[in-house]
Amino acid sequence: MLKELYRDRVKIFALVFLIFLLGYFLRVMYLSHNDLTFGYDQARDAINAQIILGGHLKIQGPPASIQGLNHGVLYYYVMAIAYAFGKNPANAAYFIALINSLTVFIVFAITYQLTKKTWAAILSSLLFSISFEATQYATWLSNPTTAILTVPLMYLGLWMWIEKKNKWAPLITALGLGLSIQSEIFLAYHLIPLAIWLWVSRKNVTRRQLLVFLVFLGLVLSSIFMSEIKFGFRGIGGVKTLFSSSSPNLAYSNSVGDYLVLYLNQIGRIFAFNTYPGNIFYGGLLVIILAAYYVFKKEKAGLFIASWLFSHATVVSLGGTSTPFLMVGIGPAVSILLGMSIYRWFASGYRVLAVITLVILILGNLAIIQRENPKGATLFSIQKEMTLKREVEAIDFTYMESQGKKFSINSVTSPLWINIVWTYLYKWYGARNYGYIAEWHGRDQVGQLDSLPATSKDTKLYYLIIEPMDGVPTQYLDQTIQEENAVSTLVKEQYFGQIRVQERIRLENK
Repeated sequence: MLKELYRDRVKIFALVFLIFLLGYFLRVMYLSHNDLTFGYDQARDAINAQIILGGHLKIQGPPASIQGLNHGVLYYYVMAIAYAFGKNPANAAYFIALINSLTVFIVFAITYQLTKKTWAAILSSLLFSISFEATQYATWLSNPTTAILTVPLMYLGLWMWIEKKNKWAPLITALGLGLSIQSEIFLAYHLIPLAIWLWVSRKNVTRRQLLVFLVFLGLVLSSIFMSEIKFGFRGIGGVKTLFSSSSPNLAYSNSVGDYLVLYLNQIGRIFAFNTYPGNIFYGGLLVIILAAYYVFKKEKAGLFIASWLFSHATVVSLGGTSTPFLMVGIGPAVSILLGMSIYRWFASGYRVLAVITLVILILGNLAIIQRENPKGATLFSIQKEMTLKREVEAIDFTYMESQGKKFSINSVTSPLWINIVWTYLYKWYGARNYGYIAEWHGRDQVGQLDSLPATSKDTKLYYLIIEPMDGVPTQYLDQTIQEENAVSTLVKEQYFGQIRVQERIRLENK
């Protein structure tokens, strides 16, 4: 009997491991073609990671959208591990995709803990592995990405704490929550459902467990506390801004109805991106109906998943549909809800419904993955086609046209006049493949993390690189072209997707 049990467990693990491999393949299948978004944030983080690799440790993480607030420094160290294998951003994306794919095992564990049904857990794992949103996060080199793993880890620990009284549960919960806040500071909103469940299950919660939880949470967040002390508690001002009205005229501030519509739009999109991304309405509605069903049945497992699904309600005022990463880590809950439901339908005799639903969800996600993922992180990037593939093509063009001669570049960028993306790429890709780097004749880069050398007096070849103009007011493009016309003559222009490169000849005496 023990041998049979062991064999069953080996078979289950082998099946889940195959699902993990499938998920990893779907996440990295386009990386060999450099199909990943690489913009300002990605270049900044790559440079900071390499500063850490050079021995200069950091305690302050990337800036948040609210001035004065910073995310935790954890992501820089994760990226330092990724970039330890080379400066190619694609290598870092392979590493981040691996972390993302490991969530398959946590999804399996949570679903099994909730249902005690192996096949429900396998279905949930499969649905997460093929989730379009999860594959988008997997190669998006930005600090929220690691929360795809850590938010489910918190909820796994919380369920083990309130239901199983596991001695390791407070530590796991603290680790999951702390690492999530390190990844994205606003994910502190998960403290609210955590506090609610600890209160509801207070008979199973001891003071010692709470102490263990608080101590380990404090340790995980210690770098954030140290950063606040070192940099003069700037986060306090950020928190004040966070809770103040965004409108100078209160009469024109958003009303309750505005936030309700915003919230429904937010959850509808995120739910759909994890179910049926081809149709936002039906995909979002399916999850809302299923969650409502479990809430009205008052099943503890269903209520637990619902509290996870709708946890974002407390911070709905912090961002619109352009900030979907505020809901990072909720996608795995969608996969768990779907896996539980499809298994229940199948076990209750509605096998045709269960199979058809599963096939539609799988095919729907695979179709959108095939359509969107070659374009990079389309769910999150503001500048469309700002991908490593297109950037490398543009750089190759400047070198090929220069035929080994020195040349200088200027750029129109987002953020405006910050050349960090092209500085990084020329120093990594250009130097590695052509033996020298471009010079720079644009706006002063003083104060930036890194910059290209200034243009030599005898450099004749100029290039103007114009990034995709999403988020860049057109008057600044006109202004930069006028400035270029004053020092150089246009020879030819080439497009690489939405990236535009002008080849120019420097005017005499300029």
